[in-house]
Amino acid sequence: MKNLDKFFGSTTIGKKGQLVIPMETRKKMSWKEGDKLLVFGLDNGVVVLTKIDKLKELANHLEKKMNKVNQYIKKAI
Repeated sequence: MKNLDKFFGSTTIGKKGQLVIPMETRKKMSWKEGDKLLVFGLDNGVVVLTKIDKLKELANHLEKKMNKVNQYIKKAI
């Protein structure tokens, strides 16, 4: 996968199950206190964090593209 060449360090799960995301990661991702993140777990034990706002942007972009595709399909039928 593209752009997976950045290693930000490591973290440890605390007594309350909390993680500290390394400062460099937060800066690079423009994450700040109060930001909402979605947590996805993959079958292979990988966990993915993504900012909800970015996922909303992606969903809106895909929705617009799908609307265009549906218009093309209707014209073709």
